[in-house]
Amino acid sequence: MWSFGSIGIATPLALLALAALPIIWLVIRALPPVPKSQIFPPTSLLSGIAPTQETPQKAPQWLAWFRLFTLSCLIVGFSGPVVNPTKIQDSRPLLLVIDNGWTSAPLWRAMIEEAAILARASTTQVRLMFTVSGSQGSQAIETLSPSQAASRLRAAMPMPVLPDHQRVAQATATLKPGQRIFWFSDGLEHSGTANLADSLKRLGTVKVRAAPNPVIAITRAKPSPEGFQLGFATAPAAPYQLKIEAINHIGQSLGAVTLARAAWGGTFSLEPVIARGVVALRSGDVRSAGGVFLLDAFDRRVRTGLVMPRAVDQPLLSDTHYVKEALAPYSSLSLGDLHQLSGAGLDALILTDVGQLPDHEAKALEQFVERGGLLLRFAGPRLLASQQGALIPAPLAAEPRVLSGSLASETAGQIAAFEPTSPFAGLTIPQDTRINQVALIAPQAESEDTDGRALARKPSPVQVWARLVDGTPLVSARAIGRGTLVLFHTTAGPAWSDVAFSGLQISMLRRVLARAASSAIPAQFVAGTVPLKPVLVLDGFGAFITPDASIRPLQPTILKDLKPSVDQPPGIYEGGGARWILQAARPDLQLLALKPVGGIERLRAAEQQPRALASAFLIVGMMLMILDLVIAVLLGHRQEAHRLFSWMKRFSVKKNTPILRHTLLIWGLYSLIVTLPAPASAQEPNRAQLSQDVVLAYVQSGDAALDSATRRGLEGLARALRERTSVEPGPVKAIDPVKDDLALYPIVFWTLGERAMEPKPEMARALDLFMKNGGVLFVDSRGAGRTPAMATALVRAALRGIEAPPLEPVPLGHVLTKSFYILQRFPGRYPNAQIWVETVASAQASANDGVSSLILGDGDWAYAWAKAPRAPTLGDLDVEPTPSEWSIRVGINVVLYALTGNYKADQIHMPALLERFGRRNSTTDMPDARQSRRP
Repeated sequence: MWSFGSIGIATPLALLALAALPIIWLVIRALPPVPKSQIFPPTSLLSGIAPTQETPQKAPQWLAWFRLFTLSCLIVGFSGPVVNPTKIQDSRPLLLVIDNGWTSAPLWRAMIEEAAILARASTTQVRLMFTVSGSQGSQAIETLSPSQAASRLRAAMPMPVLPDHQRVAQATATLKPGQRIFWFSDGLEHSGTANLADSLKRLGTVKVRAAPNPVIAITRAKPSPEGFQLGFATAPAAPYQLKIEAINHIGQSLGAVTLARAAWGGTFSLEPVIARGVVALRSGDVRSAGGVFLLDAFDRRVRTGLVMPRAVDQPLLSDTHYVKEALAPYSSLSLGDLHQLSGAGLDALILTDVGQLPDHEAKALEQFVERGGLLLRFAGPRLLASQQGALIPAPLAAEPRVLSGSLASETAGQIAAFEPTSPFAGLTIPQDTRINQVALIAPQAESEDTDGRALARKPSPVQVWARLVDGTPLVSARAIGRGTLVLFHTTAGPAWSDVAFSGLQISMLRRVLARAASSAIPAQFVAGTVPLKPVLVLDGFGAFITPDASIRPLQPTILKDLKPSVDQPPGIYEGGGARWILQAARPDLQLLALKPVGGIERLRAAEQQPRALASAFLIVGMMLMILDLVIAVLLGHRQEAHRLFSWMKRFSVKKNTPILRHTLLIWGLYSLIVTLPAPASAQEPNRAQLSQDVVLAYVQSGDAALDSATRRGLEGLARALRERTSVEPGPVKAIDPVKDDLALYPIVFWTLGERAMEPKPEMARALDLFMKNGGVLFVDSRGAGRTPAMATALVRAALRGIEAPPLEPVPLGHVLTKSFYILQRFPGRYPNAQIWVETVASAQASANDGVSSLILGDGDWAYAWAKAPRAPTLGDLDVEPTPSEWSIRVGINVVLYALTGNYKADQIHMPALLERFGRRNSTTDMPDARQSRRP
């Protein structure tokens, strides 16, 4: 190969043909175009006429140069030109070392593409070695062909753990010297980096490619009165302005703040109203697993209300003062009376020694707990005198037990060690803490179970979370509805104990309030032996993924020094009522720049690889040859071309205006018809119509019979909507989520086929983005006509790849039950059909304003909607609806729910609904005349 700077010639002998170009020039100039023979007998008549056109003796000079250029392109193409040629062919094996930890995530796309180009350009076998690979940290060296190596690299993804250079250095001992090594580094120092560099130098010449890395890691998030005190570990190339986001369990951003990069970290303020839905904090601009800090319920600021007494003689000595001072730094504390706080949408309420409550306040507290709230009470003389059994875990004795005095034993009043199943497990009990008086559970209630360990084994309405050394309950709890009642059997102040003077009470209160955000024991306090299974884990880019079978559970005995690995990635693990959070970035993490290493060449830019230009020159040469043939034809038939142009010149526009006008009109109509895209169906609406009308769309399944049935069902539902409501749907639309713009549709129906089939990744991403942007996906599994196992398999396969929110059966009072008709059940083709919607907590935390982004049903409603009946008249209101009527009402409620959202979720409709429920039988579920009208 010859090389001239950055240009190389693979076949230099082919360039000798360029020497023939002067001869070809002379030949082209000597041979004029072929003259055209004309037969015209009366030539004598032309003898006296001077010719107006002569045949040239030589070809035009411009044509000669054009043909020389064409031949030059072909000759250069056959010579095999190459950009950035390899001057000396390297026959050594190519070894690519790739840093694929989470620190490479910001650089991953560019890094892996550069490595793939290098692998494909190799003329020898390629060995790949990732610094994170295999289960349990094993390192495998893959030997592949250049094309296979390029494909393997492009399919690789960063891992949610740090690179292990020490283990890679040990794995290189099996390789022989004589390697050509490229190390694609993340540009940072890791454990064993120096050893890895020495090992690679032993194997051959090493070039390291380390681009500036902007990676950011969040190492701590400590709760503070303002929100969270954050700690960062930043690479030298990290931006000076850091965007930090608070996200929920599906990765949606609930709030963001921009902080200046500082050594001490920064403060992240979060509104209390959305704090409960926050699962993690993450770096918004530079995504990686280390940029995500997972939060536990113990880390969140629970919205807590402290009921203040009406009159206090000594405020600084009251029980509420001690509770207020203990919780102010760790929770969003609101003070007020019970009437104000019970309807303020709080997570927890605290009552200190409160006696008899009015009936309306007691009922409000009961409803607060049943809806999922946590009620924390402290004992005292007033509580014992009132004995309101419905608002305490168990009935209490009328008098407290006195544990102090001259006859008391030395261990009297001491708190026993907390059991592993207690929310207080792991807390240290001060030796000098004593309980002087304690409220006792009444004998009839305590006789049900007097052993705390027995309470943990068999179900019981009363749980004992803490005891004295003699077994006397100190903290008891009981579940009511979705909420919890908790009672401290002593006072919050120093009247009955000195716990208020120690840090133990603060820790116990924080543990109890953490239950308002999660039913599990706060993380990092595991004392049992039950393995902890993964609930939510991170990938290398910091995105939440569903754990698979390859992820091993955590063993509680080795949690203290556990570090993330490939088979135990960072995430949330739960088991045995406990939780453990495995963070990707440890608190003492430092991201230091890679130090220069002697004997290793550091590339500042990507190494230019050889690129062949032969195909480009040959294509240009062939196109010029075709153009030369066209020119030759035109030159050989010049007279015919002259006649054509003369005829066009003689064509009078004024004389032939009608002909010209009709010709132009026909040509314009033809062009319009040709340029218009052929419609898929005569009834398919265009984009302008879609943006103005409500269109019922369904996902094409590929099954013609199923798609036809779905279309007929939606057409019946659209007809019912036009007849009964103010909604005027347009024609039904069959869509392909990959190709069509789903933003034009408020709701998309998806009827599943007979076989369990996973959607394509592109389709799953499109549907997932549609749901996150406010759309509603209605999935009908037709499960009521199948076995439960078959229906479950169909749904799981269809939703694979989609970040489906947590679902629950439609709860009582849900907007879907009253968006148009008042419904208590949702029959379709099958009378026992059910509908599942997004849980209330998940919907409120999402960006859809409380509307369920996914509705899952099993009623085969499309089949029933195809037989949609006419709207009932006023005379039919007292007649039991037919099954078809029930199904069409379900469809109308679903569509209006997707269109109006939480419009009817407020309390303004409650009096009318209660009045109607009181007038009618609960099984009728028929709308009155007013409800039948259009809204």
